[in-house]
Amino acid sequence: MRCSSVVIAGILMGSLAVFVRNIPANPILLTFFRLSLGAVFLLPFIRDIRIVHPKLILGVAIVNLATILCYIASIQMIEVATSALLLYMAPIYVTLYVWLKGEGVSRSSLIALPLAIFGLYLMLTPYGCISLGIVFGILSGIFYAAVFIITKKVREFMSSIHITFLSLSISSLILLPVVLILFGHKIFEIFLQRYDWILGLGLIPTALAFTVFNYGIKYCKTEKAPILALVEPVSAGIFGYVVFGEVLTLKQLVGASLILIGVILAHGE
Repeated sequence: MRCSSVVIAGILMGSLAVFVRNIPANPILLTFFRLSLGAVFLLPFIRDIRIVHPKLILGVAIVNLATILCYIASIQMIEVATSALLLYMAPIYVTLYVWLKGEGVSRSSLIALPLAIFGLYLMLTPYGCISLGIVFGILSGIFYAAVFIITKKVREFMSSIHITFLSLSISSLILLPVVLILFGHKIFEIFLQRYDWILGLGLIPTALAFTVFNYGIKYCKTEKAPILALVEPVSAGIFGYVVFGEVLTLKQLVGASLILIGVILAHGE
């Protein structure tokens, strides 16, 4: 049942576009707001800020930063569901990594992964051209695969909330000089204009979602967690339809159904 946390996190993360599209700002600044405010929301619950295995923690922070930056940029350029689906090409890369390491892949994951990936293919087929938004989406998937792999290792010796706080804090510090150079005093102006949406961005799809995700990933096999989290692009597609009126084709709806079936199979192990 603890793997259910990954599914819940995926639903929360699926709401990201609702906040991003209500804040008219550069992807870099949006990423900074998301990371820094997420860390602020978690700060009252942190009792230990020691950094064990600093290279691994830094690795989590860097790939998490790259994932968020590319994903937000993609959301701003193309449809919400498409961006989320490209992000969730991550299971392909994770499974390839597991196979190259010679680790065993469970039977349910072997069944669920091709099914879910075929669902992704059906949902992506209406978009035949390559755009900058799609490129950012593909990159977000590659970096997201690294998030799964490295976080799995870090969870062996660190709590989910501790990992989330350190990752968000370090990522914010890495991005801070760039933000100050590019935006300066405009940071506060933009924050005051959309403070309600910005605070929501830091809390719901970030602090809360990341903590729940990092909790659940400890109890899931390396190749299973990203399959369960495939619920995020389906959730993002629903948010895209309800909030922005983005309508999925029949083929995309079939693909979404296959993804959900893959999630159920992986979760049933």
